[in-house]
Amino acid sequence: MSKLSKEERALVEQVSAERLEDHVINITRKVRLSGSPEEQETFRYIARTLEGWGFEIEEHHPECWTSWPVAALLEILGAKPGSIPCITHSMAASTPPEGVVLDLLDVERAEPTSLAKRSLAGRAVLCDGLAMPGKVFRVEQAGAAAQIHVCGERLHEMITSIVWGSPAPESASLLPKTPIVSVNTEGGARLREALGRGPVRIRLRATVDTRWRPLPLLIAHLRAPRGAGDFVLMSGHVDSWHYGAMDNGGGNATQMEVGRIFATRKRHLRRDLRLAFWSGHSHARYGGSAWYADHCWRDLHDHCVLHLNVDCVGAKGATCLTEAVAMAEARDLGSACVEKIARQRLSGARPPRAADQSFWGHGVPSLFMSPSEQPADRSESALAYAQLMGSRTRSGGLGWWWHTAEDTPDKLDPSHLVRDAQIYVLAAQRVLEDPVLPLDYRAAVAEARAILTAYSEEAQGRFDLGPVFGLLEELATAVEKLERRIRGKTLPSGAPELANFCLMALGRELIPISYCRSGPFEHDTTEPVPPFPGLEPMRRLGALPPNGDAARQLTVGLVRQRNKVCYHLSNALATTQAALAALPTPRAVRDRRAPKK
Repeated sequence: MSKLSKEERALVEQVSAERLEDHVINITRKVRLSGSPEEQETFRYIARTLEGWGFEIEEHHPECWTSWPVAALLEILGAKPGSIPCITHSMAASTPPEGVVLDLLDVERAEPTSLAKRSLAGRAVLCDGLAMPGKVFRVEQAGAAAQIHVCGERLHEMITSIVWGSPAPESASLLPKTPIVSVNTEGGARLREALGRGPVRIRLRATVDTRWRPLPLLIAHLRAPRGAGDFVLMSGHVDSWHYGAMDNGGGNATQMEVGRIFATRKRHLRRDLRLAFWSGHSHARYGGSAWYADHCWRDLHDHCVLHLNVDCVGAKGATCLTEAVAMAEARDLGSACVEKIARQRLSGARPPRAADQSFWGHGVPSLFMSPSEQPADRSESALAYAQLMGSRTRSGGLGWWWHTAEDTPDKLDPSHLVRDAQIYVLAAQRVLEDPVLPLDYRAAVAEARAILTAYSEEAQGRFDLGPVFGLLEELATAVEKLERRIRGKTLPSGAPELANFCLMALGRELIPISYCRSGPFEHDTTEPVPPFPGLEPMRRLGALPPNGDAARQLTVGLVRQRNKVCYHLSNALATTQAALAALPTPRAVRDRRAPKK
């Protein structure tokens, strides 16, 4: 395991538990619904504090499609009537004031195969698990007129839309159109007990306040004295469910503490630090960060060197740091920081389609989200988090209080909050101050090769990725040479700038094809995106009749996607080869430094 150097220890020891606690207290005084006056007060506190440390403050108030759940009522009708406590959810549809009366049908965990076998049309369906947007969408597409989710011992607030950011004409049809509520385990048991006695009719009333609202966005700039405009984006959301101490008061406090520390180190900065505080995470489905991604596209594409994401840190019991997410090129950086502070090593988890990851289309590398998590358990919140992360066997998620009224400051552990803030400080220091960016695209190329090899094996030789593998081999050789050339102790004048240009260009080519279904100017839905999504369908080829229409049509699309991947790999290779041609060789550098006779 790596150890802290003397300089690194002095740096991380600047993290103040008292300041972190003070920020958490000030941020979590009130409930912060997206676009609410209470949230605006919190933004003013953050802006005032950062401005006092020398940050330049930039504010925006975009109108975003925003949804506040208001009230819900669920009643069993018939021989043994009774009401069941419930909540409705952001982006769900409201009912008429008198509610809707529907027959109830139990679909258990609402797996796609079971939904296909039953008629849901015109019924309210009862299903297990949190009201995750993908499940909500599947159930509604299957014909359900309303949904009741059994979300465990506690009622967890959720946003039910799969649309990322505010809807455009082509995505508006994907918004939920039916009422959706959640009940706890006891409520679910009562409904199933009633179903055990025979058919059940329920009355459901739900009120959700959904409309375009101006949302506050705060961008705080700390300019590098000799910088060229490149910047590290460290972002987190301010809006909350209830008081949101862990989610995301601790994250905002961490951003502020990182900002305070680097304001005192401004003379060392080679790149700007840009702190972004979003609204619209919880109630506008990442509306704030999506707006910023759209309206500042060129600035982000041309100048953002890394996205440091901060969402849910410092929780009580959060002792698992192995599952902290990182793109492959940033994984060594992230793992080194976690090892030095927490003595754990990252497992290699890719960032999920969540938590304001709005910048994949720009080709911006991403590091971290929730760096510390709970030990594994089988709670509904843990299962939902595992689903979000693309696995059912990772950690125990973010704690039973996640998205509940119990997310209060006592759910933060001061020592864990300091630990997580120190990890962010270490990572930020490297990216802000190293002459050459600490990004290693050998790892990204190796990851691509492993993923596509697995796809080829599943396709059973039915689709040729030879052109892709050929380019990957050439690129692997080129980036290996690049790494050897740019990681020397001393580089000649101009070499770091050329190396950094090449590293950023590699991200712009490789990240979108690895992480995005849509083009660089669109946003995918919140549904999980497999690695190299354009080529992922080849996994189905092996199970299809070779001469059938389905296999032939799939191959047509795969050829086009292969061309797309080859195009971007060719661009990445050309950029790397041009950088290698322009960078002096180690021997040339030695000859230049040798004393003249």
